[in-house]
Amino acid sequence: MNSPRRNVLHVVAACLSSVVVLTGAASAQSTIIGGLADWAATPIQSVGDKRFTYLTQSGSWSGTEIFAITSNNSLDSYTVSIDGLGTHPRPFTLSVGYEVQILSGDLFESMSLDVNATGTTTLVTKDIFDSFASFTSGTTPGSGTWSLSLLNSGSGTTVNLSPIQTIWVRDTIAASDSGSLLGISNTIVQLPEPSSLVAFAIGTGCCGLTYWRRRRALRKR
Repeated sequence: MNSPRRNVLHVVAACLSSVVVLTGAASAQSTIIGGLADWAATPIQSVGDKRFTYLTQSGSWSGTEIFAITSNNSLDSYTVSIDGLGTHPRPFTLSVGYEVQILSGDLFESMSLDVNATGTTTLVTKDIFDSFASFTSGTTPGSGTWSLSLLNSGSGTTVNLSPIQTIWVRDTIAASDSGSLLGISNTIVQLPEPSSLVAFAIGTGCCGLTYWRRRRALRKR
């Protein structure tokens, strides 16, 4: 005779199996933009359900930088990276502003900042704004609706965002005479659309129920 506890375990096992299958089916996608001049020439870059739009810049970009956008579908995240800054003449202060919009019904959850630097002193400040008007007026580093800052190298600095589909971002990058900034990466994590979560829950629940019914029928034979 089946106990209620064993029946629950069968359903949970089936649901977890569905999650593993879905996760394994996920894929990554990467888009190399090139230098900042390339992004300015083609300001709208679309990857998955995201649209990344170049807005502004300041400082003297040398053209050695490489912008790239990488998606990780299994984690619902997108990373904007800036590499190739190590040979940039120092000292320097660079700034780039861009808009990130979700084209589906999903919402942003968080954004993190990682910096790869050597020597001293390098400072990267990320300002995230909840409106274009705030982005336009908030030109001072640290003036964002949400802000992140890393001195020299560091990783894992994260800020939680309120539910929102469009954000405006400004990265301010500074290095002294003895500082060498190799690159930075910005990872945005999104929440699935509520309807997607409901559909996923129903799907895994149905799979689990079917699995349990089949086992029960076999035991009765």
